[in-house]
Amino acid sequence: MACSIASLATAVSAHCSRRVSGARGVIRPVHCRARLFSVAMATAASPSSKFVGMWRRDSGLSVGMVQYLQAHGLSPDKAGERAVAPYSQEWRETGKEDGEFLVLTDPGTGKGVRALVYPIGEWEEPFGGNSELFGKEAGTVYRNTSFENVGAIGDVHLTESVTPMGWETTQRRMDGDDAMIVERTYMRKLEDGSAGDKVASKEVFKRLKVFKPF
Repeated sequence: MACSIASLATAVSAHCSRRVSGARGVIRPVHCRARLFSVAMATAASPSSKFVGMWRRDSGLSVGMVQYLQAHGLSPDKAGERAVAPYSQEWRETGKEDGEFLVLTDPGTGKGVRALVYPIGEWEEPFGGNSELFGKEAGTVYRNTSFENVGAIGDVHLTESVTPMGWETTQRRMDGDDAMIVERTYMRKLEDGSAGDKVASKEVFKRLKVFKPF
């Protein structure tokens, strides 16, 4: 492993905000700014604090992950391998506003840990290409993130994304104190530019207990 999830304390993001609207991802003018994020630890008063911590996917509880990955173009064998690979995350509040997180992810690909800030509102994620989920060519994912209380469901972290390969929605919510439910929907972009059939998946991440010395 190139680095440890727990080793990253700050993240510098060249952050560009581009407005995206409509199911086909209509792009409006871009406004870019560089941002330095100092990671803040969770406080009990913050509604988002329940998301903070170390998480590991329980692949035995996943539903539809193989189909979700195949919809992105992975072969059945590769999709099956990725669906059960160790997948860990650490969520940290940035302290900028409630619901904004720095997420450190080890997706089990052997490529090391990636760090990504999820700001509230519309934002962009450039990628360097050769991505299983976004495409072989370098490009940009256009995202819109919200953090809201949804009645009986509780607090929901929702990210809508327009990628070179299609349209995706990722909803994260808590189930008790020690389980995070991740539900995704994805529609692949067809050759004529229209959306393909919707594919849905569900993952369950279990909280890892971290013991600190006195």
